[in-house]
Amino acid sequence: MGVLTGISRFRSLLSLRKGWERGAWIFFLLAAGMAPFMAPANIALALAAVSSLVWRWKMRKAGEAFFGPFRGHTPVLLPIGAFVAWSFVSAVFSTLPSRSLVQSKGLTTFLLIPIAAALFRHANDVDLAVDLWRISALVLMSRGFWELFRERADLDFRLTGGLSHYMTFSGLLLPFALIFLARWLRKGGSPSNRWFDLLVAVACLTALVLSLTRSAWLGMAAGLAALFFMARPKLLFLVPLLLAVLFVAPRGLSERALSIFDPSDGSARDRISMWKAGWEMVKDHPVTGVGPGRVKQLYPEYRQPGYVMERPGHLHNNVVMIAAETGLPSLGCYLFFLFAFFRGALPLTRGIDPRRAAIAAGAVASMVALFVAGLFEYNFGDVEVLRVTLLLSVYPFLPVPVRSGLSAGEGASGPPQRLDPVAS
Repeated sequence: MGVLTGISRFRSLLSLRKGWERGAWIFFLLAAGMAPFMAPANIALALAAVSSLVWRWKMRKAGEAFFGPFRGHTPVLLPIGAFVAWSFVSAVFSTLPSRSLVQSKGLTTFLLIPIAAALFRHANDVDLAVDLWRISALVLMSRGFWELFRERADLDFRLTGGLSHYMTFSGLLLPFALIFLARWLRKGGSPSNRWFDLLVAVACLTALVLSLTRSAWLGMAAGLAALFFMARPKLLFLVPLLLAVLFVAPRGLSERALSIFDPSDGSARDRISMWKAGWEMVKDHPVTGVGPGRVKQLYPEYRQPGYVMERPGHLHNNVVMIAAETGLPSLGCYLFFLFAFFRGALPLTRGIDPRRAAIAAGAVASMVALFVAGLFEYNFGDVEVLRVTLLLSVYPFLPVPVRSGLSAGEGASGPPQRLDPVAS
Protein backbone atom coordinates (compact mmCIF):
# COMPACT_ATOMS: atom_id res chain seq x y z
CA MET A 1 0.00 0.00 0.00
CA GLY A 2 1.18 3.53 -0.84
CA VAL A 3 0.49 4.88 2.66
CA LEU A 4 2.42 2.08 4.37
CA THR A 5 5.32 2.55 1.96
CA GLY A 6 5.37 6.27 2.71
CA ILE A 7 5.40 5.68 6.48
CA SER A 8 8.21 3.15 6.14
CA ARG A 9 10.19 5.53 3.94
CA PHE A 10 9.71 8.37 6.43
CA ARG A 11 10.94 6.26 9.34
CA SER A 12 13.99 5.09 7.41
CA LEU A 13 14.95 8.61 6.35
CA LEU A 14 14.34 9.93 9.86
CA SER A 15 16.77 7.37 11.28
CA LEU A 16 19.53 8.79 9.07
CA ARG A 17 19.46 12.08 10.96
CA LYS A 18 19.66 13.12 14.56
CA GLY A 19 19.40 16.14 16.78
CA TRP A 20 18.54 19.51 15.32
CA GLU A 21 19.12 18.30 11.78
CA ARG A 22 16.27 15.85 12.30
CA GLY A 23 14.00 18.64 13.53
CA ALA A 24 14.94 20.92 10.64
CA TRP A 25 14.28 18.12 8.16
CA ILE A 26 10.85 17.31 9.62
CA PHE A 27 9.76 20.96 9.64
CA PHE A 28 11.01 21.51 6.10
CA LEU A 29 9.31 18.35 4.90
CA LEU A 30 6.07 19.68 6.35
CA ALA A 31 6.64 23.10 4.76
CA ALA A 32 7.23 21.49 1.37
CA GLY A 33 4.33 19.08 1.68
CA MET A 34 1.93 21.80 2.82
CA ALA A 35 3.11 24.34 0.24
CA PRO A 36 -0.45 25.03 -0.97
CA PHE A 37 -1.58 26.14 2.49
CA MET A 38 -0.36 29.58 3.51
CA ALA A 39 -0.25 29.65 7.31
CA PRO A 40 0.89 26.06 8.04
CA ALA A 41 3.61 26.25 5.37
CA ASN A 42 4.87 29.60 6.66
CA ILE A 43 5.05 28.34 10.25
CA ALA A 44 6.78 25.10 9.24
CA LEU A 45 9.29 26.96 7.04
CA ALA A 46 10.12 29.40 9.86
CA LEU A 47 10.67 26.50 12.27
CA ALA A 48 12.82 24.74 9.67
CA ALA A 49 14.97 27.86 9.25
CA VAL A 50 15.44 28.31 13.01
CA SER A 51 16.21 24.61 13.51
CA SER A 52 18.72 24.74 10.66
CA LEU A 53 20.53 27.67 12.26
CA VAL A 54 20.74 25.86 15.61
CA TRP A 55 21.89 22.67 13.86
CA ARG A 56 24.67 24.46 12.01
CA TRP A 57 25.73 26.40 15.13
CA LYS A 58 26.09 23.15 17.04
CA MET A 59 27.98 21.47 14.17
CA ARG A 60 30.30 24.47 13.93
CA LYS A 61 31.19 23.95 17.58
CA ALA A 62 31.93 20.32 16.67
CA GLY A 63 34.38 21.42 13.96
CA GLU A 64 32.26 21.65 10.82
CA ALA A 65 32.01 24.73 8.66
CA PHE A 66 28.78 26.56 9.47
CA PHE A 67 27.64 26.71 5.83
CA GLY A 68 28.90 23.23 4.96
CA PRO A 69 25.62 21.69 3.71
CA PHE A 70 24.72 24.95 1.95
CA ARG A 71 27.78 24.74 -0.29
CA GLY A 72 26.01 22.45 -2.71
CA HIS A 73 24.87 24.57 -5.63
CA THR A 74 21.98 23.74 -7.90
CA PRO A 75 21.74 25.33 -11.37
CA VAL A 76 18.89 27.60 -10.24
CA LEU A 77 20.56 29.04 -7.13
CA LEU A 78 22.53 31.80 -8.88
CA PRO A 79 19.68 33.21 -11.01
CA ILE A 80 17.23 33.06 -8.11
CA GLY A 81 19.77 34.76 -5.85
CA ALA A 82 20.22 37.49 -8.46
CA PHE A 83 16.45 37.84 -8.82
CA VAL A 84 16.03 38.29 -5.06
CA ALA A 85 18.93 40.77 -4.87
CA TRP A 86 17.59 42.91 -7.72
CA SER A 87 14.07 42.82 -6.29
CA PHE A 88 15.50 44.32 -3.10
CA VAL A 89 17.35 46.97 -5.12
CA SER A 90 14.05 47.75 -6.83
CA ALA A 91 12.39 48.19 -3.43
CA VAL A 92 15.09 50.65 -2.32
CA PHE A 93 14.69 52.74 -5.50
CA SER A 94 10.94 52.28 -5.71
CA THR A 95 8.44 55.02 -6.45
CA LEU A 96 7.48 54.55 -2.79
CA PRO A 97 10.28 52.74 -0.91
CA SER A 98 8.40 52.57 2.40
CA ARG A 99 5.69 50.50 0.72
CA SER A 100 8.01 48.36 -1.39
CA LEU A 101 10.41 47.49 1.42
CA VAL A 102 7.51 46.12 3.45
CA GLN A 103 6.47 44.04 0.43
CA SER A 104 10.00 42.65 0.20
CA LYS A 105 9.40 40.40 3.18
CA GLY A 106 7.84 37.98 0.69
CA LEU A 107 11.30 37.35 -0.75
CA THR A 108 11.95 34.95 2.14
CA THR A 109 9.90 32.40 0.15
CA PHE A 110 12.94 31.94 -2.09
CA LEU A 111 14.85 30.42 0.85
CA LEU A 112 13.10 27.19 -0.11
CA ILE A 113 15.79 26.54 -2.72
CA PRO A 114 18.96 26.67 -0.57
CA ILE A 115 17.27 25.03 2.43
CA ALA A 116 15.99 22.17 0.27
CA ALA A 117 19.49 21.63 -1.11
CA ALA A 118 20.94 21.55 2.41
CA LEU A 119 18.35 19.28 4.05
CA PHE A 120 17.25 16.91 1.27
CA ARG A 121 20.54 15.04 1.13
CA HIS A 122 19.32 11.49 0.70
CA ALA A 123 17.99 9.73 -2.34
CA ASN A 124 14.41 9.26 -1.15
CA ASP A 125 13.82 12.71 0.36
CA VAL A 126 12.27 14.13 -2.81
CA ASP A 127 10.06 11.09 -3.36
CA LEU A 128 8.74 11.42 0.18
CA ALA A 129 8.06 15.15 -0.31
CA VAL A 130 6.13 14.42 -3.51
CA ASP A 131 4.21 11.70 -1.66
CA LEU A 132 3.06 14.40 0.76
CA TRP A 133 1.80 16.44 -2.18
CA ARG A 134 -0.67 13.63 -2.81
CA ILE A 135 -2.28 14.47 0.52
CA SER A 136 -2.33 18.19 -0.25
CA ALA A 137 -3.80 17.53 -3.69
CA LEU A 138 -6.50 15.27 -2.25
CA VAL A 139 -7.41 17.91 0.35
CA LEU A 140 -7.67 20.62 -2.33
CA MET A 141 -9.72 18.45 -4.65
CA SER A 142 -12.08 17.22 -1.93
CA ARG A 143 -12.80 20.84 -1.08
CA GLY A 144 -13.23 21.69 -4.75
CA PHE A 145 -15.60 18.81 -5.43
CA TRP A 146 -17.55 19.68 -2.28
CA GLU A 147 -17.95 23.22 -3.65
CA LEU A 148 -19.15 21.70 -6.92
CA PHE A 149 -21.65 19.55 -5.01
CA ARG A 150 -23.04 22.57 -3.18
CA GLU A 151 -23.02 24.99 -6.12
CA ARG A 152 -23.04 24.55 -9.87
CA ALA A 153 -19.66 25.68 -11.22
CA ASP A 154 -19.92 28.57 -13.70
CA LEU A 155 -18.26 31.92 -14.29
CA ASP A 156 -20.14 33.37 -11.33
CA PHE A 157 -19.03 30.56 -9.03
CA ARG A 158 -15.53 29.16 -9.63
CA LEU A 159 -13.96 26.30 -7.72
CA THR A 160 -11.29 27.47 -5.26
CA GLY A 161 -10.60 24.34 -3.22
CA GLY A 162 -10.81 26.48 -0.09
CA LEU A 163 -8.02 28.77 -1.30
CA SER A 164 -8.20 32.53 -1.81
CA HIS A 165 -8.73 32.41 -5.58
CA TYR A 166 -9.73 29.98 -8.30
CA MET A 167 -6.52 30.75 -10.20
CA THR A 168 -4.45 29.65 -7.23
CA PHE A 169 -6.47 26.43 -7.15
CA SER A 170 -5.96 25.71 -10.85
CA GLY A 171 -2.34 26.89 -10.67
CA LEU A 172 -1.57 24.23 -8.06
CA LEU A 173 -3.44 21.46 -9.85
CA LEU A 174 -1.21 21.99 -12.90
CA PRO A 175 2.12 20.82 -11.42
CA PHE A 176 0.47 18.25 -9.16
CA ALA A 177 -1.20 16.47 -12.09
CA LEU A 178 2.01 16.46 -14.13
CA ILE A 179 4.38 15.28 -11.41
CA PHE A 180 2.05 12.41 -10.51
CA LEU A 181 1.59 11.47 -14.16
CA ALA A 182 5.36 11.44 -14.60
CA ARG A 183 5.76 9.04 -11.70
CA TRP A 184 3.04 6.80 -13.14
CA LEU A 185 4.78 6.70 -16.53
CA ARG A 186 8.15 5.65 -15.11
CA LYS A 187 9.33 2.07 -15.34
CA GLY A 188 9.71 -0.06 -12.24
CA GLY A 189 8.65 0.82 -8.73
CA SER A 190 5.66 -0.29 -6.74
CA PRO A 191 2.56 -0.88 -8.93
CA SER A 192 0.25 0.29 -6.14
CA ASN A 193 2.20 3.54 -5.78
CA ARG A 194 2.12 4.18 -9.52
CA TRP A 195 -1.60 3.56 -9.82
CA PHE A 196 -2.24 5.77 -6.82
CA ASP A 197 -0.29 8.50 -8.61
CA LEU A 198 -2.43 8.00 -11.72
CA LEU A 199 -5.64 8.17 -9.71
CA VAL A 200 -4.62 11.46 -8.07
CA ALA A 201 -3.42 12.86 -11.41
CA VAL A 202 -6.72 12.09 -13.14
CA ALA A 203 -8.63 13.67 -10.27
CA CYS A 204 -6.41 16.77 -10.56
CA LEU A 205 -7.08 16.98 -14.30
CA THR A 206 -10.82 16.65 -13.74
CA ALA A 207 -10.85 19.41 -11.13
CA LEU A 208 -8.67 21.55 -13.39
CA VAL A 209 -11.17 21.26 -16.24
CA LEU A 210 -14.06 22.12 -13.89
CA SER A 211 -12.20 25.20 -12.64
CA LEU A 212 -12.99 26.85 -16.02
CA THR A 213 -9.54 28.50 -15.99
CA ARG A 214 -8.45 28.90 -19.61
CA SER A 215 -4.83 29.83 -18.87
CA ALA A 216 -4.49 26.62 -16.85
CA TRP A 217 -6.06 24.63 -19.70
CA LEU A 218 -3.46 25.98 -22.13
CA GLY A 219 -0.69 25.33 -19.61
CA MET A 220 -1.86 21.77 -19.08
CA ALA A 221 -1.93 21.10 -22.83
CA ALA A 222 1.66 22.34 -23.11
CA GLY A 223 2.74 20.41 -20.02
CA LEU A 224 1.17 17.16 -21.18
CA ALA A 225 2.77 17.52 -24.61
CA ALA A 226 6.18 18.08 -22.98
CA LEU A 227 5.73 15.14 -20.60
CA PHE A 228 4.57 12.68 -23.26
CA PHE A 229 7.35 13.80 -25.60
CA MET A 230 9.97 13.05 -22.93
CA ALA A 231 8.48 9.93 -21.36
CA ARG A 232 6.08 8.27 -23.82
CA PRO A 233 5.92 9.87 -27.31
CA LYS A 234 3.26 7.38 -28.42
CA LEU A 235 0.82 9.14 -26.07
CA LEU A 236 1.15 12.56 -27.73
CA PHE A 237 -2.08 11.95 -29.66
CA LEU A 238 -3.94 12.29 -26.34
CA VAL A 239 -3.19 16.03 -26.13
CA PRO A 240 -5.24 17.16 -29.17
CA LEU A 241 -7.84 14.54 -28.27
CA LEU A 242 -8.30 15.99 -24.79
CA LEU A 243 -8.47 19.51 -26.20
CA ALA A 244 -11.09 18.40 -28.71
CA VAL A 245 -13.18 16.98 -25.87
CA LEU A 246 -13.32 20.45 -24.30
CA PHE A 247 -14.83 21.91 -27.44
CA VAL A 248 -17.58 19.29 -27.66
CA ALA A 249 -18.18 19.10 -23.90
CA PRO A 250 -21.41 20.27 -22.26
CA ARG A 251 -22.34 23.85 -22.95
CA GLY A 252 -20.57 25.58 -20.06
CA LEU A 253 -17.21 23.96 -20.82
CA SER A 254 -17.40 24.25 -24.61
CA GLU A 255 -18.41 27.93 -24.49
CA ARG A 256 -15.53 28.64 -22.14
CA ALA A 257 -13.12 26.82 -24.47
CA LEU A 258 -14.40 28.62 -27.57
CA SER A 259 -14.04 31.99 -25.83
CA ILE A 260 -10.25 31.55 -26.06
CA PHE A 261 -10.55 32.54 -29.72
CA ASP A 262 -13.10 35.34 -29.17
CA PRO A 263 -11.41 38.76 -29.65
CA SER A 264 -14.39 40.49 -28.03
CA ASP A 265 -14.04 38.52 -24.79
CA GLY A 266 -13.90 40.99 -21.90
CA SER A 267 -11.08 39.34 -19.94
CA ALA A 268 -8.97 38.99 -23.09
CA ARG A 269 -9.40 42.69 -23.90
CA ASP A 270 -8.60 43.60 -20.32
CA ARG A 271 -5.39 41.58 -20.38
CA ILE A 272 -4.22 43.31 -23.54
CA SER A 273 -4.93 46.64 -21.87
CA MET A 274 -2.94 45.54 -18.80
CA TRP A 275 0.03 44.47 -20.90
CA LYS A 276 0.07 47.83 -22.70
CA ALA A 277 -0.06 49.63 -19.36
CA GLY A 278 2.78 47.45 -18.09
CA TRP A 279 4.89 48.35 -21.11
CA GLU A 280 4.34 52.04 -20.36
CA MET A 281 5.54 51.43 -16.81
CA VAL A 282 8.64 49.70 -18.16
CA LYS A 283 9.39 52.63 -20.48
CA ASP A 284 9.20 55.04 -17.53
CA HIS A 285 11.13 52.80 -15.09
CA PRO A 286 13.24 50.34 -17.14
CA VAL A 287 15.97 49.59 -14.59
CA THR A 288 14.23 49.13 -11.24
CA GLY A 289 10.56 49.17 -12.22
CA VAL A 290 7.88 50.96 -10.23
CA GLY A 291 8.78 48.88 -7.17
CA PRO A 292 7.30 45.85 -5.38
CA GLY A 293 3.66 46.39 -4.45
CA ARG A 294 3.29 49.53 -6.57
CA VAL A 295 1.67 48.30 -9.79
CA LYS A 296 -1.88 48.31 -8.39
CA GLN A 297 -1.53 51.81 -6.93
CA LEU A 298 -0.04 53.29 -10.10
CA TYR A 299 -2.23 51.44 -12.61
CA PRO A 300 -4.82 54.25 -12.99
CA GLU A 301 -2.03 56.54 -14.24
CA TYR A 302 -1.10 54.04 -16.98
CA ARG A 303 -4.53 52.61 -17.77
CA GLN A 304 -5.13 52.04 -21.48
CA PRO A 305 -8.32 52.19 -23.57
CA GLY A 306 -10.36 49.01 -23.48
CA TYR A 307 -9.73 48.26 -19.82
CA VAL A 308 -12.31 46.43 -17.71
CA MET A 309 -10.79 46.35 -14.21
CA GLU A 310 -10.01 49.82 -12.90
CA ARG A 311 -7.23 48.74 -10.52
CA PRO A 312 -6.08 45.11 -11.00
CA GLY A 313 -3.76 43.56 -8.46
CA HIS A 314 -1.29 42.50 -11.15
CA LEU A 315 -0.87 42.48 -14.93
CA HIS A 316 -1.77 38.84 -15.69
CA ASN A 317 1.55 38.01 -17.31
CA ASN A 318 4.76 36.95 -15.57
CA VAL A 319 7.07 38.62 -18.08
CA VAL A 320 5.21 41.95 -18.16
CA MET A 321 4.58 42.05 -14.42
CA ILE A 322 8.17 41.32 -13.40
CA ALA A 323 9.55 43.90 -15.84
CA ALA A 324 7.04 46.55 -14.74
CA GLU A 325 7.39 45.91 -11.02
CA THR A 326 11.13 45.30 -10.56
CA GLY A 327 12.72 46.24 -13.90
CA LEU A 328 14.28 44.64 -16.95
CA PRO A 329 17.32 43.26 -15.05
CA SER A 330 14.90 41.38 -12.80
CA LEU A 331 13.14 40.00 -15.86
CA GLY A 332 16.53 38.87 -17.17
CA CYS A 333 17.14 37.00 -13.89
CA TYR A 334 13.75 35.29 -14.19
CA LEU A 335 14.43 34.18 -17.75
CA PHE A 336 17.94 33.05 -16.72
CA PHE A 337 16.32 31.02 -13.94
CA LEU A 338 14.12 29.21 -16.48
CA PHE A 339 17.04 28.67 -18.85
CA ALA A 340 19.28 27.30 -16.08
CA PHE A 341 16.54 24.96 -14.91
CA PHE A 342 15.75 23.51 -18.33
CA ARG A 343 19.41 23.24 -19.26
CA GLY A 344 20.16 21.30 -16.09
CA ALA A 345 16.98 19.21 -15.79
CA LEU A 346 16.44 18.05 -19.38
CA PRO A 347 19.48 15.69 -19.41
CA LEU A 348 18.25 14.16 -16.14
CA THR A 349 14.99 13.06 -17.79
CA ARG A 350 17.07 10.51 -19.72
CA GLY A 351 19.00 9.28 -16.67
CA ILE A 352 19.41 5.64 -15.71
CA ASP A 353 17.69 6.12 -12.33
CA PRO A 354 13.96 5.84 -13.19
CA ARG A 355 12.83 7.66 -10.04
CA ARG A 356 15.07 10.64 -10.58
CA ALA A 357 14.23 10.68 -14.30
CA ALA A 358 10.51 10.71 -13.44
CA ILE A 359 10.93 13.63 -11.02
CA ALA A 360 12.96 15.51 -13.63
CA ALA A 361 10.40 14.85 -16.38
CA GLY A 362 7.52 15.87 -14.13
CA ALA A 363 9.35 19.02 -13.06
CA VAL A 364 10.22 19.98 -16.65
CA ALA A 365 6.62 19.41 -17.79
CA SER A 366 5.33 21.41 -14.81
CA MET A 367 7.66 24.33 -15.52
CA VAL A 368 6.55 24.33 -19.16
CA ALA A 369 2.91 24.34 -18.05
CA LEU A 370 3.44 27.10 -15.48
CA PHE A 371 5.33 29.23 -18.00
CA VAL A 372 2.57 28.93 -20.62
CA ALA A 373 -0.15 29.60 -18.04
CA GLY A 374 1.99 32.49 -16.80
CA LEU A 375 1.64 34.22 -20.14
CA PHE A 376 -1.93 35.00 -19.08
CA GLU A 377 -1.61 34.96 -15.29
CA TYR A 378 0.95 36.17 -12.75
CA ASN A 379 1.53 32.76 -11.17
CA PHE A 380 5.14 33.60 -10.25
CA GLY A 381 3.69 36.07 -7.77
CA ASP A 382 1.05 33.74 -6.34
CA VAL A 383 2.78 32.59 -3.15
CA GLU A 384 1.21 29.14 -2.95
CA VAL A 385 2.01 28.42 -6.60
CA LEU A 386 5.44 30.02 -6.26
CA ARG A 387 6.37 27.66 -3.43
CA VAL A 388 5.59 24.62 -5.57
CA THR A 389 7.40 26.20 -8.54
CA LEU A 390 10.58 26.78 -6.53
CA LEU A 391 10.55 23.28 -5.07
CA LEU A 392 10.06 21.74 -8.51
CA SER A 393 12.92 23.83 -9.83
CA VAL A 394 15.34 22.26 -7.34
CA TYR A 395 13.98 18.71 -6.83
CA PRO A 396 15.56 17.18 -9.98
CA PHE A 397 19.04 18.15 -8.74
CA LEU A 398 18.79 16.67 -5.25
CA PRO A 399 20.72 15.36 -3.43
CA VAL A 400 23.54 17.74 -4.27
CA PRO A 401 27.18 16.70 -3.69
CA VAL A 402 28.80 19.13 -1.24
CA ARG A 403 32.02 19.42 0.67
CA SER A 404 31.31 18.76 4.31
CA GLY A 405 33.85 21.35 5.46
CA LEU A 406 34.97 19.27 8.42
CA SER A 407 38.25 20.03 10.08
CA ALA A 408 38.55 16.72 11.86
CA GLY A 409 36.63 13.71 10.62
CA GLU A 410 33.01 13.36 9.55
CA GLY A 411 30.31 14.71 11.79
CA ALA A 412 26.82 13.34 12.22
CA SER A 413 25.46 15.19 9.23
CA GLY A 414 28.19 14.05 6.83
CA PRO A 415 28.01 14.32 3.07
CA PRO A 416 24.85 13.58 1.09
CA GLN A 417 24.04 9.90 0.90
CA ARG A 418 22.63 8.18 -2.16
CA LEU A 419 21.01 5.54 0.02
CA ASP A 420 17.84 3.68 -0.89
CA PRO A 421 16.31 2.78 2.46
CA VAL A 422 12.90 1.99 1.00
CA ALA A 423 12.27 0.92 -2.55
CA SER A 424 9.50 2.86 -4.19
